[in-house]
Amino acid sequence: MNATNPIELLQQQLDQQQQKLKRIMFTGSLVILALCTQFLFSFRETDTEKILRAKGIIIVDDQGRERILIGAPLPYAANRVRTDTARVRALWSKRFGNPDQYMKWYRDYNHAANGILVLDEQGYDRLCLGDGVPDANIGPRIGKQTGLIFCDPEGFERGGIGVINVGEKQNRVVMALDGEGGTDATGIAVLEDGETGFFAGGKGHRMFLGAAPADSYSPEPFFGMVVNKKQQTLYKLNLLPDTARKK
Repeated sequence: MNATNPIELLQQQLDQQQQKLKRIMFTGSLVILALCTQFLFSFRETDTEKILRAKGIIIVDDQGRERILIGAPLPYAANRVRTDTARVRALWSKRFGNPDQYMKWYRDYNHAANGILVLDEQGYDRLCLGDGVPDANIGPRIGKQTGLIFCDPEGFERGGIGVINVGEKQNRVVMALDGEGGTDATGIAVLEDGETGFFAGGKGHRMFLGAAPADSYSPEPFFGMVVNKKQQTLYKLNLLPDTARKK
């Protein structure tokens, strides 16, 4: 019997490898199909929409740092400064004179929210959109606030817009920009008592331009402008009495 030609032997081996490769590709295709099917069925179809249900989502950057938190409430992030009391003490507490007292106050601050939070690469809060946004790190809010807040590169709140619940069926709508000290510097507000207008202040001065109920800026209803320095009125123009006299 003649020995097998080397070329024929190589051809047989090649055919065997091709058959093996086809079996592997077929098996791999089945696995990929099964994974795709499982992913697609993770969406729940309602009418024409598909809904992905999750308790929380954390987006990380190319170095693995947590940068965007989405949830109700927000998921925990190890890199977030606000929820790391050791970093809070080291980075913020000395600004307020007595670090121990600040940390006692800080224990009661709210850091949670139902919504979206953006962190920078250091873990500082930079922007939050949600229901019940976190407290400012200089003190708690006067009520639950729903809206948008944004912070400076050191995590201190510098402004926002939202509605704040300050009591039963009492809401305050504010759009404000904060100064270096964290207090309102300028903005527009609609308060629960009916006061509505523009305000601005700094270095002990405050100006209000708008409308307010009686016994706020004057004994009578107010519509005009008032400038105060601390508790002293420097200038006041109320157009309502003048309008009433003209009538």
